[in-house]
Amino acid sequence: FTALSYVWGPPGPSHVFLLGIPFPVTSNCYSALWHLRKKLGAFCIWVDALCIEQANIKEKEQQIPLMGQIYSSAENVYIWLGEGNAATERAM
Repeated sequence: FTALSYVWGPPGPSHVFLLGIPFPVTSNCYSALWHLRKKLGAFCIWVDALCIEQANIKEKEQQIPLMGQIYSSAENVYIWLGEGNAATERAM
């Protein structure tokens, strides 16, 4: 499987649709998914904000300790630090 690691950032009004159902995500998560979709087309990916029920504290307590194992078991992990700017372009 493929996973996404990203900087959460501040909450935003962004959302993605899974099976036609809208799910709220941070602006940074939305940006990462948007750029990946633009580059890859349709794809399947593990995203913590979507695969772990964020309103369920008990589930989060069980799932968050497994994240290291999830990322190390993934065949591919995309890392998203945020939108670039002139300074980050020079660094790259």
